[in-house]
Amino acid sequence: MEFEDRNPKPETPNSGLPMAVLLVLVGIICLLLYAGWHLMSDDASKASDLGQEPVVVEKMQDSVVVDTDTTLSSAPVSVETEEIKSEELKAAVKSVETEKPLNISGEKLSHTVKDGETFYGIANKFNVSANTLKKLNPSVEPSGIKVGVTKLVIPIQGYHVVGPGDILKVVAKKYDITVEGLMAANGKTKNFAERGEKLIIPKKVKE
Repeated sequence: MEFEDRNPKPETPNSGLPMAVLLVLVGIICLLLYAGWHLMSDDASKASDLGQEPVVVEKMQDSVVVDTDTTLSSAPVSVETEEIKSEELKAAVKSVETEKPLNISGEKLSHTVKDGETFYGIANKFNVSANTLKKLNPSVEPSGIKVGVTKLVIPIQGYHVVGPGDILKVVAKKYDITVEGLMAANGKTKNFAERGEKLIIPKKVKE
């Protein structure tokens, strides 16, 4: 009589399956680690880029602000300076225009240019400034005067008719001018005047 084996020997499981599962798990872990490292490196690079951008923007803004301030601060100064200069120039011109006619007093002589005379020579002859002579003769070009043709309006003190005892020295003293100036205004080369002669009395002060 045969006895049955009541404690059968368990079947030996396949030893290759756990090894395959282990390898798969290791591979998954490696992939996860690699993916995590890759994401961390990307985040770090993005963070570094973001950290640098504000510095560049700030520098650009600073430079723009400095340039703007310089432009705004310098422009008004130049404009105000030009306005002040323009106003001063206008005031100076206005004062000259209003004062000069007041200084031209006395009579005026119509003088025809003679041979050898120049515009500035005539001004000195009658003790008148060139500017005053130009103002009284605006249509005359100083370099374009013609002998016997050009006539100039010249301011003088007046005229004096030589009377008894009126020598040039006496006449000059009477009008507070020099004998030389009196002779020059009348085209005299000798210190002599005839009775009844009409003498031109030049300005005693050059105007």
